Amino acid sequence: MANTKPLKPINIAKRYKHIKPVPRMPNFAAWIEGVDLTKPLSEPVKKELRQALWDFEVIFFKPQILTPKQHVALAGVFGPSSDGSYFERNVHAPELEMIVFDEKRPPTIDSWHTDISWKEQPPLGTAIQITVTPPAGGNTCWISTTKAYEWLSPAMQKYLETLSAVHTWEIASFRDSLAKKGDEALFAALREFKPVTHPVIRKNADSGRKYIYVNSGFTKKIVGVDRHEADGMLRFLFDWFKRPEFMVHHQWETNGIAIWDNRSTQHYALADYWPHLRVNQRVTFDDPRNVVQKSKDVKRVSKDKARTKKILTGA
Repeated sequence: MANTKPLKPINIAKRYKHIKPVPRMPNFAAWIEGVDLTKPLSEPVKKELRQALWDFEVIFFKPQILTPKQHVALAGVFGPSSDGSYFERNVHAPELEMIVFDEKRPPTIDSWHTDISWKEQPPLGTAIQITVTPPAGGNTCWISTTKAYEWLSPAMQKYLETLSAVHTWEIASFRDSLAKKGDEALFAALREFKPVTHPVIRKNADSGRKYIYVNSGFTKKIVGVDRHEADGMLRFLFDWFKRPEFMVHHQWETNGIAIWDNRSTQHYALADYWPHLRVNQRVTFDDPRNVVQKSKDVKRVSKDKARTKKILTGA
């Protein structure tokens, strides 16, 4: 047995009075019962939803039909909407990304990844709703990199805490997608979003727990050590993440909802349903603590970002 530390389950009855989390794995992934997301949420419910996200890292809701405005508001419970990525946007809510795959647009995100880790300040989390499901398949898996860290030996934990890694969108499918829009779209993204470096081990400011922050989708290399050692360590970690003890496998129902802590989880969207239609509506949200600094940065680069967005979206 890899983990010799005794499990201490979260005391749900003591901690929660307004919602009911139902764990799917020990201290990871939980259904949330007793919340109607189509109605305004009280402050006590919002507070407990945030606590549930910090406790369980990914939370699920049974199908509820949300308007784009309600979806954005739900994400806002956890933090202000972020800029998101390169996907198309909902015409009624620009914060809402439309990730649509069908016969002419085969799935391209079937890899383990943490959303947008290639930014200096990645989004804190993500709220999605699958509004159209295929006849079968199209499931999503999540892993807890918190649990992955906690199951490592103390010596390995200590070693990883000395390392940093480079993250970039250039090694993902985004590069091909942007290239199809023309050289200027690709060059604009290259200018705006250069590779960034993050510590391999980070601490969640809300849960207080440490987690591993590398992913096969966007992590290019570990810096400061021989490349053979770096490559070997990444291969080990990517394989280590796949232990079933760290994972929840979620089968979608139409209009089902999931929200996850983007810092300490990774996910994999299965691509076993092509050529059938699957529609994912997504809002990523930022850490409210970063908003003040971000607002200062926005003023400094607003003109460049507006020009880049126009090139990337064709707007």
